[in-house]
Amino acid sequence: MLIIDNNKHFNPDKVRKSGNIVLLIQANVHAGEPDGNDAGMLLIKEMVERDSFPKNITVLFLPVVNPDGLNRFGAYNRINQNGPEKMGWRTNAQHLNLNRDFIKAETPEILAWLKIFDLWQPDFTIDIHVTDGADYQYVLTYLVETLGNMDEHQTNWLEAYIKDVTQTVANNGIMAFPYTMFKKWHDPRSGLYLRPSSPMLSTGYIAMRNRPGILLESHSLKPFKQRVEAIYTFLKETVLYLEKEHNSLAKLNQQSDILASKLFEENSKIPLEFTVTDKCDTVDFLGVEYDVVKSDLTGGDWFRYNSEQPVSYRLPMYRNVIPSAEAEIPAAYIIGPEWNFIKRKLDAHGIKYSKIKSNAKIEAITYLMNDPTWSSTPIEGRFMLTHVELSKVEKKHNLMRETLIIPTNQPLSKIIVSMFDPQSPVSFLKTGFFNSVFEQSEYFETYKMEEIARSMLDTIPNLTERFDEWRNNRPQTPTSYEQLAWFYRQTPYFDCKKNVYPVLSIDKQTLDALTKKRKDLSRKKPAKAMKGNP
Repeated sequence: MLIIDNNKHFNPDKVRKSGNIVLLIQANVHAGEPDGNDAGMLLIKEMVERDSFPKNITVLFLPVVNPDGLNRFGAYNRINQNGPEKMGWRTNAQHLNLNRDFIKAETPEILAWLKIFDLWQPDFTIDIHVTDGADYQYVLTYLVETLGNMDEHQTNWLEAYIKDVTQTVANNGIMAFPYTMFKKWHDPRSGLYLRPSSPMLSTGYIAMRNRPGILLESHSLKPFKQRVEAIYTFLKETVLYLEKEHNSLAKLNQQSDILASKLFEENSKIPLEFTVTDKCDTVDFLGVEYDVVKSDLTGGDWFRYNSEQPVSYRLPMYRNVIPSAEAEIPAAYIIGPEWNFIKRKLDAHGIKYSKIKSNAKIEAITYLMNDPTWSSTPIEGRFMLTHVELSKVEKKHNLMRETLIIPTNQPLSKIIVSMFDPQSPVSFLKTGFFNSVFEQSEYFETYKMEEIARSMLDTIPNLTERFDEWRNNRPQTPTSYEQLAWFYRQTPYFDCKKNVYPVLSIDKQTLDALTKKRKDLSRKKPAKAMKGNP
């Protein structure tokens, strides 16, 4: 990491005391997309040559987030990209995509990145990529999180920033447009849509950490030199804008941390997923002429673009989003010490937690989980839980010593809820970290269960009616083993932890009883990486 500071302050404590804000510029998260590396170097080279450094900004530059990918250097790594002659590879050496790892934090690269982010607490982040997709006139596309996953004040600040900087770069002859997807792949005429980013991705994750940022995607079909110069110009204008607005941004970020810490107290809900509605407006889109023909090779649609024939399209833009899943925020989440990987994740993200020193018994909420299904192929190295039926239950739980208590009254509350609410598409449940709770580990023998089932029917009132109702409501006649398994599930021999979500949710009264009245919590000591936190 290269640190640029006019006062020669190269640690976060001195930078914060100086009043500077921190700008993080990162490139080569996908190491086959090198434009940000060169553009960032050009920006810093100019600062050095002119001895002209930002007065109110400390710049952190990560030229290569993915050194493994860059080490896989070659001419055949990006089939859709117009230069340079050679480039790195998209994933790291474990074949994992770093830009899907920001919340689950499995790769050494993102673990290192999280340590940097937690240590320096950047006020603004620029993540630089090169896009694939259709052909169009824009050399640069961008994404800012202004659709509902940041607080209103930061959203307004981002909208003012992007309006100012895109207009300035346009005056320099650089055309930029929001990074959108086509409703039909490769087909601009089908319309454009835009949605908030997942916290698996850098921009979505940073937004949930209450910090604004921007994703810059240069257009892969444009010449490499033109792409790099466009990124360089955008970086330069962003630095100039942040110089003017450093005070307002610093105050907004501090305010946002406070607001995030109070979400539980104010009985707020956190959006977990968004749906793009059918409501749309229309925009001018600078594309190129293209036609779609049926391929005589494959029989599929063949999109043929003509870059020499620019065309302006008037297209529908779908960017009205509503939350499709929301989470109620508990006072804290609780998870036992047997899930020790959780502690490592919390430490990586800089999330504060406590440990119980002695066993305790509490009332808490958890979920029963039924009908789980998983992805048929691995996604980012994991078999994802794609569907599960959840039933909320409240009952007594015995807590073991060293159980973790993760309160939500802290700045990273939205990250915490995304990790632990079972509805969250990026939760540890959905990303497969708890798959073992769905596995049955003890079994019955039919000769024994047949005997027990008959005894149960003779001694338990209404069991016959319940059994007949279950059997009659099955889509097909259950096998004899399935029928005996139903009886097994009614016995105390059945595993009471199978299909039970291992994370508990507690209210403030219970949290207070654990932390204040019992006096049995040891506070986690802040690591060095926590220095400089607002």
